[in-house]
Amino acid sequence: MRKTCGIVLAALLIIACQGQQPPDPQAAPAETREIQILDLAMERALIEKKIPDHGLLADPRKVILSDRNLPAEWKPRLAGVEIVVLSKAEIETRANRDGDFLFIYVSELSFPDSDTASIRVHSMWAKAKDSNVVYLSGGGFVVLYEKDGDTWKEASSASWIS
Repeated sequence: MRKTCGIVLAALLIIACQGQQPPDPQAAPAETREIQILDLAMERALIEKKIPDHGLLADPRKVILSDRNLPAEWKPRLAGVEIVVLSKAEIETRANRDGDFLFIYVSELSFPDSDTASIRVHSMWAKAKDSNVVYLSGGGFVVLYEKDGDTWKEASSASWIS
């Protein structure tokens, strides 16, 4: 009886697994793709200085980045730039304590298909509660990346200013 049950279970397992593809070892997990694209976008914004009003950052070697739309496992790693990731509440607290400052945030990170990625990065002013200043600056960029082998290449981009 035991041998028969083992044979039946093995047969059911074989039937259940038919038609299933083994995992593709080349396919990067979603979080790995997200991290790669975030790294490229932060390099573009802060090293290549393509975020609008880069020159208005209080300290371009220490930049505030909102945690909005960031995967929890992403850790900033740009040579020469410290990226301080803060929540909305922490950004507001810092502005109220230290005064207005320009920060950056990611409004969108998407993967229309496995070989295409799109990211939107913005610069925006955090204002203290008692600030009366009206800022006519800020903006952002959108970049479309395409997969080329194991790397992501910029396919197109656009920028805007406020």
